[in-house]
Amino acid sequence: MKIVSDNSEVKKSNYNIATIGYFDGIHIGHKKILRELVSQAEKNNGQSILVTFWPHPRTVLHKNTSVDLLLSEEDKHLFLEEVGVDVIYLIEFTKAFSKVTADTFINDFLINKLHVDKLIIGYNHNFGFNREGNYSYLKKNRDEYDFDIQEVKKEEIDKTLEVSSSAIREKVKTGEFSHANKMLGYKFYLDGIVEEGDGIGKTIDFPTANITSSALSKILHGDGVYAAHVNIDNEKLSGMVNIGFRPTVKGKDRRIELHIFNFNRNIYGKTLRIIFNSKIRDEIMFKNIRDLKKQLEKDKIESIKLLNNEKIRN
Repeated sequence: MKIVSDNSEVKKSNYNIATIGYFDGIHIGHKKILRELVSQAEKNNGQSILVTFWPHPRTVLHKNTSVDLLLSEEDKHLFLEEVGVDVIYLIEFTKAFSKVTADTFINDFLINKLHVDKLIIGYNHNFGFNREGNYSYLKKNRDEYDFDIQEVKKEEIDKTLEVSSSAIREKVKTGEFSHANKMLGYKFYLDGIVEEGDGIGKTIDFPTANITSSALSKILHGDGVYAAHVNIDNEKLSGMVNIGFRPTVKGKDRRIELHIFNFNRNIYGKTLRIIFNSKIRDEIMFKNIRDLKKQLEKDKIESIKLLNNEKIRN
C-alpha cells in the first residue's frame, strides 16, 4: 500500500477506482465501501484509491475544537492495508481547501491527479464547499465528468442501524460498547504504555498499571470503572479499568488505571491493549480508602461475571 501526498499524481492504471472520506474507526459501513472498492479494482486489474484528509476537517473548520478519534492514524493504515487498499491519497485539510467547491475538487483531484475511472461513495457522504457534493450532485452532473459513479446504500450496510463514526464515538463515551462494537464490526480497544504510578493500589491489594495512551488523539471514555480484557505479549488476561481523577485519594490529573486479575508481574514500559467489555459504574468519591476497597471488591466480582458471560456468548 502506498501513501501519496496531495501535491503528487497517481499514475493512470488499467482502472483507477476511488472513494472519499476520513474513515475514522473503519466501521461496518466503511468496510462495505472498501471491500467493494478493492473487489472492483481487482476484477479490472486496476488500483483502489482512498482519498482522505489530515487533520480531521472539524479541527480546522471549528477553532479550539478537538476530535477524539476511534483509531490512530497508524491503526487506520493497518486496517486499510488489511482490507487491500492500494493507495491512500492524503490531502492536507486547510482553511483554503475547505473552500474548494465540489466541481473544482472533482476536476483538480479526481480527474486531473487521480485519473479516476469510477468513484464509489456512501449514501451519507458529502464533499466540497458547504458539503454540496454527494451522490445526487454527481448523478445530476454525470455528463460533465468522464467517470462512473456508484452509491453504497444504507440497506447494503445495515437496515436497522444508522452507522456513523460520530454515533460510535457517543456510544464509546457513554460506555455502551455492545452498540459501539456492533457498528464497528470489532471490539473497541485502547493501546497504551505502562508507566509507574503512586503505588496506592498495592496498599489495598488492588495494584494497578498506569496507562499512557500511545495515541494522544484517541477517544477516551467517560470517567468510571470498566470490565475489560487485556492483551500483553500475545497473552489474553482479564481485569478492570478506572478512568478518572481518583477523588478518594485527591488525585489531580486524569488517569487510566488497570487492575489485572490474578497477575503479579513487572510490566513497566510494556505496550498493551485494553479491550473494553462494559461500564460497571461512574467514578465515586468515597469517605475513606477502606470504603473504596470494599467497592473495588464488588467491582471485581461484577467484572468477572461480565467477562465470563462474554466468553460463554462467544
